Amino acid sequence: MQGAGSLAGYRYVWHSLRLRYHVNVPQSVVASYMREIDPEGTVGGCPMIVRSDCGSENGLVTSMQSYFRAGGDDEFAGANSHQYGSSPANQRIEGWWSSFRQSRSDWWINFFKDMCESRIIELGNAFHMECIWFCFSRVIQNELDKVKDHWNSHYIRRSRHDTVPGVPDILYYLAENVGAVNCLAPVSQAQIQQVEPQCDMDVEDNMYQAYFQYVMGVKGWDYPLHEKDAFDMFQSLKQLQG
Repeated sequence: MQGAGSLAGYRYVWHSLRLRYHVNVPQSVVASYMREIDPEGTVGGCPMIVRSDCGSENGLVTSMQSYFRAGGDDEFAGANSHQYGSSPANQRIEGWWSSFRQSRSDWWINFFKDMCESRIIELGNAFHMECIWFCFSRVIQNELDKVKDHWNSHYIRRSRHDTVPGVPDILYYLAENVGAVNCLAPVSQAQIQQVEPQCDMDVEDNMYQAYFQYVMGVKGWDYPLHEKDAFDMFQSLKQLQG
């Protein structure tokens, strides 16, 4: 294959959109849970208790949590270490998501809707969908990181709710300053290795993404930092589809 426009070798991409981007992939939830338990193989513990809704993707998390806590001697040991709860119990975080949508994500939703209505992007076109992800994912991630940093560094006031006042980052990393109790339950390396196979997603390489990176190298492009740059890159890459 020669030249940046040689897409033939990249056309046999499989169903990566479903595996890579859909939210209802049980293994990804499990893998996230595993990273919380042991992100670098050094933490060696799990939460004393985990609460989730009744979504099907949480079945494996429930089983793993109960397995990790099977040998505990506290009131939340074994099957008691996981609780199911209804979504209405998450009203405060749901309220935050509503606020986030109005202040941030609505702009992006309308931006991509405009692209669809202008026929710049076709939702049924796999090339377009992969390309839009490649061009905009880092820009959107930077936006989300700013939101995270802002909320993790602002002060939580005292309220009538059962909350702890303070700055989230300080409360998390310096928990002893507010008299918090360590709720990390020990998990052996053997237990972690026992459940690790449940985290394998067996996702093949995404050849579209490899192709876009190849084009960037040939053209000498940098990853976009702003939505305008991402839009321009999308238009340029889309022309290569021919």
